[in-house]
Amino acid sequence: MDQNVIQHHKDRLLKAIPLVSHYIDKFNAINKRWAGAITAGLIETGCMKTEAARLFEPLIQDMRATKIKYGDIQEQLVDAILFEMVKKVVFEITDAAKFAINILKRNLFERTADVGYLATDAEIVSFLKTVRQEESNNDISRRAEFVGTRLADYRYEYTVYNEIIILDRHGQVQVNIDPENRITASKDPLLGKTQAIDLHHDLSEDKYVETFRESDLCPGQGKVLVYSQKIEDPDRQAALGTLCLCFDFKDEMERIFKDLKQGNDQIVVAILDGQGNVMSSNRPEILSPAAKVPVDLNTDFRFLSFNGKNYLAATVATDGYQGFYGLTWYALAMIDLESAFKVDPETESLDATALSKLQHFSKDLSAIKAASEILLDDMKLDSINGQVKASKFQAKAFVEVLHFVKWIGEEIDDLFSAAIQNLQTTVVTSLFNDVQFRAFQGNNIADRNLYERANDVCWWALTPMFRELLTKHGDHGLSESERQALTNNLQYINDLYTPYLRLVLADTHGEVVATSLPPDELEERFVEPDMPSGQALVGMTLDPNLVREALGLTSSKAYCVSAFAPSILYGGRPTYIYSTAVRDPQNDKRTVGVIQIVFDAEPQFQAMLTDVLPKNEKKRFWKAVSLCLPTVPKPLLPAPMPTTP
Repeated sequence: MDQNVIQHHKDRLLKAIPLVSHYIDKFNAINKRWAGAITAGLIETGCMKTEAARLFEPLIQDMRATKIKYGDIQEQLVDAILFEMVKKVVFEITDAAKFAINILKRNLFERTADVGYLATDAEIVSFLKTVRQEESNNDISRRAEFVGTRLADYRYEYTVYNEIIILDRHGQVQVNIDPENRITASKDPLLGKTQAIDLHHDLSEDKYVETFRESDLCPGQGKVLVYSQKIEDPDRQAALGTLCLCFDFKDEMERIFKDLKQGNDQIVVAILDGQGNVMSSNRPEILSPAAKVPVDLNTDFRFLSFNGKNYLAATVATDGYQGFYGLTWYALAMIDLESAFKVDPETESLDATALSKLQHFSKDLSAIKAASEILLDDMKLDSINGQVKASKFQAKAFVEVLHFVKWIGEEIDDLFSAAIQNLQTTVVTSLFNDVQFRAFQGNNIADRNLYERANDVCWWALTPMFRELLTKHGDHGLSESERQALTNNLQYINDLYTPYLRLVLADTHGEVVATSLPPDELEERFVEPDMPSGQALVGMTLDPNLVREALGLTSSKAYCVSAFAPSILYGGRPTYIYSTAVRDPQNDKRTVGVIQIVFDAEPQFQAMLTDVLPKNEKKRFWKAVSLCLPTVPKPLLPAPMPTTP
């Protein structure tokens, strides 16, 4: 953090920090007494004989010089305390803002995979081909009902959507799942923008469109977040229509704001659009959706005023996730100046051992304390020398002045020590709270991530091709082209959903029928040489316990997950494997195989942990705090998920 910025706002900040103002008042009072003692010393020397006065005048000058030096050190101490306290608050609000925007963008990254996958769903494609061919209304109505049920199943797994809409090429609504949203057609420009994308031209370009504004797709609902992608006939590469996934932005923000309460609940947090308009906030009575805040990413902090109150605020951009940044949004976090710098009385009970291990956490404060001690030693030495000289001339009044100066030195030393210890306690307590909040963040990210994995496995098990071909495999066996079709479909999914190293289909005996290869950007590593990988896994038998558990699930909405343990599917390394049964399309009670999805644990957990680490110049604080904490408050490695969503 730039100290010059704090110095620029010093007067305003001092008014907001009673503790520092208290120390300044104390220093001023002591300095007045010190000046009075020096004046008294000058008066005494003026009454002495010439020889004695000549002897004591250098001592008075030395006392005056020491006072001036102490004044400089006092100013340095005030600046150091001010810097540490402001930095603590700024880092706290910045972390809250980063948490909000990064968690949101992590979730939205998953949506980009969802829309790409669902837009190629065989049932949806087949339905729109029927619509294009203008078959009988009864047939279209029957197929629309079937697709609507399928989309409702999808929404059951992926609860982040409050509406899913399928439109034909002309913008006519063919299916939507929200019964309250009675739309029949749309003229929203996002449809034309989506249809204009060439799905086959440049694979590096996004094939979806992300839109946040009012739309006739959801009339009367204000601004909505929509992910849209063109639906094509795979045989002719001809446009059939558009898929629109409407993200439940309000619910997502409520969950994020609820999680933020694990930190400092005095912090006001908001998501801003690119123009600084408030999209959502945890305190709408302060930052309403109608509010607009100037966006400033170039300063560590600034002051904002709302409803007659002054706030210390920070605005941040997202760090992105796996190259995804999405729409230009920012997060703003701010805290009322009246509460920002209040000292928690509970900090007084902070463990002394922790403080002792962190007594040198600030080089500036350590240097100031050392300089103060040197001056104090000089004052003591002056006092002793002065008393020796005074006894020679029987200058009892001057001895009293020297005693008074010595007491002043001790009072200043006590005040320095108290100020530094109080600051240490405040900062270290903040670090403990920050560590706890970061541990919560790590656990929260892991929970959210793994919850998505549970959604994925249940939905993919419903893939019509998987159900039909595994049923055929059990009854009659598969041709090579059918096996290849399974492989291609698994690979398509895996390339979209890169949190997985591989996806596997197996029959009811656990024998692998088809598997995907790791996506290009993922690294496959092995604990032993010559372990099977890639298509060499086909024909192998999976862990019988997990297969048995998956086949025993009574519902297509249920899943199971392995222990975090080594698996041959992950090169002998430990990971989570999610699994559920694949069921006969004609008889949902009959299982015809299992699907297993292999979480790419090492880079995924590493990314989660990296995301919650501080990204400032004081990373060494975390090393220091780790010496004091017997355990991290919450485990960063998540426990296995429950067997039902």
